[in-house]
Amino acid sequence: MHLAAMRSDLIVGLVVVDPLGVVGDGGEADMARLMQERTLPEAIARANELDERAMAGNGTAEEVVEGLALLWPAYFADPAGAPAMPPMSIALDCYAETWESVHDHLAKQIVAGLLPRVTIPTVFVLGAGSPMPPRHGLASAALIPGARTDVHEGCGHFPWIERPGVIKNALDSLHAF
Repeated sequence: MHLAAMRSDLIVGLVVVDPLGVVGDGGEADMARLMQERTLPEAIARANELDERAMAGNGTAEEVVEGLALLWPAYFADPAGAPAMPPMSIALDCYAETWESVHDHLAKQIVAGLLPRVTIPTVFVLGAGSPMPPRHGLASAALIPGARTDVHEGCGHFPWIERPGVIKNALDSLHAF
């Protein structure tokens, strides 16, 4: 969204998939609450411990992946039916710096202030069962003139896994703008 607002000349269309929003805290508090509700308490405690270590610069990339694996099922509309997490690697410095940047941008409402500049065709693909409640994506989409939103029932944070074809359909729909 930030790139589209700053350099829309480089982009012909934008498909935004179940994002952290750009208004207020972007939905981070809601997501934390819902992830906690969908995850066993001991798994949450361990994931939080690992995340705190990573953000303080004391963790390892392997620990971040371990924490993500503990939370993985909660990203899906049906956590009990979540597929196995694929192999992943994470750059620890990038992980911490990305979250610092996100928090800075949200506090200053940087991207929210830029989105009305976006003039390219835009579709938001949101999972109705995501731990990132769709209202946060809807609030972001409302800032982009003419943006369309597709909220998919039975989908969580990874709609392309739970409903194959939704991202292709969104990309194809950019031609209709």
